[in-house]
Amino acid sequence: MNSIIAKAEAWMEDVFSSENTGHDFEHLKRVVETATRIQATEGGDLFFIQLAALFHDYPDEKLTHDTNQAKGELRKWMKDEKLEEPFIQKILRAVDAVSYKNGKNKIQAQSIEEKIIQDADRLDAMGAIGIVRAFTYGASQKRQPLDYLKVNSDTTLQHFDDKLLHLKKLMQTETGRKLAEKRHDFMLLFIEELKNEQAIKS
Repeated sequence: MNSIIAKAEAWMEDVFSSENTGHDFEHLKRVVETATRIQATEGGDLFFIQLAALFHDYPDEKLTHDTNQAKGELRKWMKDEKLEEPFIQKILRAVDAVSYKNGKNKIQAQSIEEKIIQDADRLDAMGAIGIVRAFTYGASQKRQPLDYLKVNSDTTLQHFDDKLLHLKKLMQTETGRKLAEKRHDFMLLFIEELKNEQAIKS
């Protein structure tokens, strides 16, 4: 199983080597590491969790023009590694269940494995690293970081209110909830200081 994880890591590192939206290979590695940490307390199939965590962004609609093709490529890779069809289907479902989709994802995390991966991914959108990733993604989309003229609500700062500050209450595991506390509080401090420095009225 470790050899399959190593092969998957090498593949994802190659695929995401030029990724510049904050969904890079370093993000994938952190999600795997955080999911592994959560699994140590919450349980679940570690191999499944690590593999699905590595694959979770591969068919993301923000990163590919054809999600079905991307899922087909994941399926082929897993079949080539002699993984069983029921296991492959579970991996693909977990990958679908991770995504936030503006809070409207029709596929909800159900198994402990899916909940752990989702928590780990959401934790990486919080705290100091989450702030870095939010502004990195915003810049990649040519989104203004702040509403300097107070006429545009589609800013990276607005993204905190729209999504990032809601993630703490969406954690699915007790370990995830504990890890989210500090990261959530740090984001609040950052926003408060940013508004003070920019004299932005809330």
